[in-house]
Amino acid sequence: MTRGHKGILTRMTTPKLGRPARLSRDEIVSAALEFDVDTLTVRALARRLGVSHSALYRWVADRDELLDLISDTLLTRITPAEDPPDGDWRGWLAALGHAMRREFLPVTGGTVALPRMTPTHRALHDDADRILTANGLSQRTATETYLVFVLTVRGWIAAEQAKHVSAEADRRFAMMLDALLRGLPAR
Repeated sequence: MTRGHKGILTRMTTPKLGRPARLSRDEIVSAALEFDVDTLTVRALARRLGVSHSALYRWVADRDELLDLISDTLLTRITPAEDPPDGDWRGWLAALGHAMRREFLPVTGGTVALPRMTPTHRALHDDADRILTANGLSQRTATETYLVFVLTVRGWIAAEQAKHVSAEADRRFAMMLDALLRGLPAR
């Protein structure tokens, strides 16, 4: 693992020693996201990539590590690049919510299977706690606020994936997110 953006730990970016790489982390994740994550296998992914499963095992040890790689990649994509200006933690969470929807909605099976608890997930949680406590929330309230936020957004994504929300989904998501963020505690 290496340290990436904002000190977030990321999976190895090169395969184990041996022949030159035919694959890249991005190619692996992109191809994996074409599958239903709940039923994804390393062998099926290797076939899709046109490599032997042993070549793919040079990048990931097993299915769990593959899911971690996917989680880390998606979580890195959704993590806001900067802390909120002037203590606008609601704006920071709104940006995070829209990014979660953008990245997780197309992932079949991903709402249940992703994100797994990885160091990248822990770093995002720690960022949220730090930002919320710096803006007046107690540690307990910050943790509870972030939990309610994540569970609500993931629940929305699951409902949208199940086609319970289709008409005007973008507008309705923005409306739900606005109501959620206004209802979260300010202190």
